[in-house]
Amino acid sequence: MTFSKYLLFAMIGLGIFFMYLLYQDPSLDQPIEQSTIYRFMMLLTGGAGLFVALTLYHQARSQEAASDQALELSTIKIIKDLWITPNFRLAEEYEKLGSMPAEMYPDLAISSSQDMHQVAFAISVFQIFEDYKTIYTHDKTGLNVWLGNFLNWAQSDTLQKLWPRLRINYQPSTIQMTEALFAAANQIKALRVKQGQVSYDDYQIVISKLVIVFKNEVSKQHLAAT
Repeated sequence: MTFSKYLLFAMIGLGIFFMYLLYQDPSLDQPIEQSTIYRFMMLLTGGAGLFVALTLYHQARSQEAASDQALELSTIKIIKDLWITPNFRLAEEYEKLGSMPAEMYPDLAISSSQDMHQVAFAISVFQIFEDYKTIYTHDKTGLNVWLGNFLNWAQSDTLQKLWPRLRINYQPSTIQMTEALFAAANQIKALRVKQGQVSYDDYQIVISKLVIVFKNEVSKQHLAAT
């Protein structure tokens, strides 16, 4: 039930109560200004004004939230078109582009189509980390679920190898989050070596710590933006 419906039901209830008082008031012959009904009518009028003001405020906040969400999704689409897609094109058209992929990423020692595909995919993964920070308040899946997915990915040796050369492309909060993911992933890998396998509870202990790091980094990002 929405906020506006609660307010509407409250005003209907007050209206019914007003009718009850009107029916029960024994002093209808006294000056109207002194009657209980008159005073209640004034209260009801003020309540109606408050109802309208709160409803308008609530609608304005809802529209603002919807506008912010639309802007976030639009930003993610722009990043995909201008950043993710060109990198995958470098990989897909590697043979046609000659030395261009290696020239565009001189610190990554790209010497084959496979190298460029790995770079493009790594870039998309790190961008997912960044984008999720933007939209996670609107997501219904749950922070723990996504961090569990990210923790699986972060166990990749190739991602960890490429990260130092690609980290310059991301926000400071994304850098902190990604490095926390890698540190947590290495804990999981060490447990796997020690125990032979990693249990659900082992993952949940590590994820619960990541949740704290994630929320702290998002809070810092929001404070920096204001």
